[in-house]
Amino acid sequence: MIHRAVLAGSLLAAQGALACGFCVEDKVAMVYDHSVIVRALNKRHEVVFLAIEGSLAASPKLQRELERAIESTPGVDRRSARVSLAGASLSFAHNPARAPLGSILRSLDKNLGVKGIRTTLLRIVSENPGEPVTTAAPGRAGS
Repeated sequence: MIHRAVLAGSLLAAQGALACGFCVEDKVAMVYDHSVIVRALNKRHEVVFLAIEGSLAASPKLQRELERAIESTPGVDRRSARVSLAGASLSFAHNPARAPLGSILRSLDKNLGVKGIRTTLLRIVSENPGEPVTTAAPGRAGS
């Protein structure tokens, strides 16, 4: 009888862990758009996924403001910004030949910092299979 209760409790705890909403894959999935990925890779661009932290009261106005802030950043591809306030994540495509990712992230952090929002790099999708898919930005861990 005790073994059944322990097993049931373990299964319930495991189920909650699978759908926690805080893992990298969940955050990426909230802003993943296959058409953006395909367009970007066809142009040899990259797609960047970021976690966002701060004042994220869900509102259509804030979502539009964040999308505009992303797309007005030099080097970011037009109409590629995706924002999920519920998932606390965003993504965009960019041309690494036009602007290095580091400068885009600094500009974005400056623009979003005014709104009390910080970003953390989750993943980069790149056409070059020799480049590793990153889960942390050098010098940005824990920022």
